[in-house]
Amino acid sequence: MATSTKGVVDVVFCLDASGSMAPCIDGVRKNLDSFLDALAGDANRKMDCRLDFLVHSCGADGGLVRSKSLNKSGEDLIKALYGQTPQPSAFFTTDRVAVSNALRSVEVYGDEAMLIALDMALDYPWRPQAGCHRVVVLLTDEPLEANAIWAAQQAKLDAIIDKIQKLGVKLYLVGPQSAGLDTLAEADKCLYQKATQTYDGLGALDFSKVLGQIGKSVSASVLQGRPDVGVKRALFGQDQWVASDDAIRGGR
Repeated sequence: MATSTKGVVDVVFCLDASGSMAPCIDGVRKNLDSFLDALAGDANRKMDCRLDFLVHSCGADGGLVRSKSLNKSGEDLIKALYGQTPQPSAFFTTDRVAVSNALRSVEVYGDEAMLIALDMALDYPWRPQAGCHRVVVLLTDEPLEANAIWAAQQAKLDAIIDKIQKLGVKLYLVGPQSAGLDTLAEADKCLYQKATQTYDGLGALDFSKVLGQIGKSVSASVLQGRPDVGVKRALFGQDQWVASDDAIRGGR
């Protein structure tokens, strides 16, 4: 039965951190308030919103992966998420300033592998589905089919969609026209806003408007109150990635 969430929301911004994406990361950082203000709806609404992000990039062959969240990066992120002793406390915060400051330090690099990034974001330690909206906002300036190791990612596309639905995650996609994104948008209640340009870091996007629209959509949505079900974690074997200098080797 549908229930009120009373403003209980977990949000992960899943961001393409390839070489062209500095304008997007800066746009999200500068416009978090637009998202959160629209999410609250009015000043009298009490919000319990936890935030985090996952920025991700890799080499053209899918190796030398660089991933960063609010509190962890590289091998430390993998250990916190998938280690023998996972660290749920390392993820999510209610401090919007901390998120903004952390995004300021993100360095763009290399190529994209956005389904791998999305899978990692889906594996974050969400609060129980029965009492919390789970939201992923994915932004990229490149069609999925132009990503590194696309064939390996495409093979998991149906599994990713199934995982999104079982977790009860509401997915918001912002990116260019893409057959791969069209397919991903078939996930239940997914919304896909198509950007007019590619490979420009979404620099032409009005981030205040777009993030505000997403916040309003989340605010207006109704929680279905479903119990949690088990899902397969680390669909791309990222729990087995190993350290290599300042990055981690994996993704192939």
